[in-house]
Amino acid sequence: MVVGHFCESKKHLMSSSIYCVIGEICVKAEMVQPGVYRCKVSPQPPGLVNLYLTMDGHTPVSQVLSFDYRCSPNIQLDGQIFPSEDDRNKLKWEDYQVQKRLAHLLFATSNNTSILSSRIPLKSLNEAKRFALLTSSLIEKEWMNFLKLDSTNKFSSASTRENLLELVLRNKLQEWLLVKVAEGCETPGHDSQGQGVIHLCAILNYAWAVRLYSLSGLSLDFRDIHGWTALHWAAYCGREKMVATLLSAGANPSLVTDPTSETRGGCIAADLASKQGYEGLAAYLAEKGLTAHFQAMSLSGNITKHGMPTTNTLADSENVYPHKFSEQELCLKESLAAYRNAADAADHIQSAIRERALKLQTKAVQLAAFRGHRVRKQYRKIVWSVGVLEKALLRWRLKRKGLRGIQVETTKAMKRDMTPESTGEEEFYRISRVQAEERMQRSVVRVQAMFRSYRAQQEYRRMKMAHEQAKVTFFFSLNHT
Repeated sequence: MVVGHFCESKKHLMSSSIYCVIGEICVKAEMVQPGVYRCKVSPQPPGLVNLYLTMDGHTPVSQVLSFDYRCSPNIQLDGQIFPSEDDRNKLKWEDYQVQKRLAHLLFATSNNTSILSSRIPLKSLNEAKRFALLTSSLIEKEWMNFLKLDSTNKFSSASTRENLLELVLRNKLQEWLLVKVAEGCETPGHDSQGQGVIHLCAILNYAWAVRLYSLSGLSLDFRDIHGWTALHWAAYCGREKMVATLLSAGANPSLVTDPTSETRGGCIAADLASKQGYEGLAAYLAEKGLTAHFQAMSLSGNITKHGMPTTNTLADSENVYPHKFSEQELCLKESLAAYRNAADAADHIQSAIRERALKLQTKAVQLAAFRGHRVRKQYRKIVWSVGVLEKALLRWRLKRKGLRGIQVETTKAMKRDMTPESTGEEEFYRISRVQAEERMQRSVVRVQAMFRSYRAQQEYRRMKMAHEQAKVTFFFSLNHT
């Protein structure tokens, strides 16, 4: 229950549809009476969250309040089990271990003295100056905000220490990236366990690292030793905010990990999220992966853009679906739209793959026919030359029998090898095509599985809102920079 008063300039909003945002969850607020709203929020893990009212799902129209979201340990609501105190401590310990690895990688692998003593190419020096100019103001702004928050004493000491650690790591990451840009390094290194800086940031849900990486020019799709990108790790750990930020910055959701004994064809980000139980996140990544694959084939000219599936935004959904629909009905309609979009993209991709395979097969048949024609044409010249030699030398000059009078022993006919020369290469492409079709089918099934779980539909809608908000924030920050 939310109780408040509208200002004189905001009283016209009383008749509008109001939404309540608690943490990362946005739900419809029902007006009981003017100034009193009621909403039901699905359970979420304990922690410090923000509460505010909004019109579009991300812009506050009320005061933003912060409070601790608490619940009883090991309680199960709507199929979701909240972790106990021991489980939360275990998760904190695992995050602490990853933070140590990230700090060691940032502080131990950067060598500023070697950069100062070596000669830097002019192009790399200009890129480093540009990166420093774009990021120095961002770091200074974050320090000013942190000092203001610390002076108000609104947060606990544990939260303040965590924010301080993140700010120190962010500052060091800016320096580390500056060194990499000055060195002209396009592939940053790994730690002892095979992960890079961007992978560790994805595991820790440090979404602020994505913007620094984008400004530095380093690839967000950089792989670790197992072929996992930052998006794979974020999906595996269920980091919705990190996934939304990576997608808004241009990370590719259709990339495949290295094959293993369990998964011969590798895994995409949607497969990893589904294995960990994040069905809504897996459905959203599966839809985005199919759409990205379709767009990549369109840009390369392997598929026509006729009938290209379109992705509806949250604003379009709100305009199409009137506000009289409940939250459950909106989630169901968005799930239907997602399934239709994924099925259309998969159908276009499979049609393009089969059409391309048919064209290659037709081209191979035509090439074989042309080569046979050349061989037969050359064979006629050889037969004519042998006939002239036979008549001129053997039959006329030497007065002997010609070649036709020679008795030749019958020999076994040589077996013709009907297998093509490039059997291995064609087999590789055939297996790759089969694996790609299997991944597309799995992606469509991931989206279709949302209909069996209302929680997955809520997670999909929440992920969609987070992605749209991340896109607005990312492009606004780039334009402002």
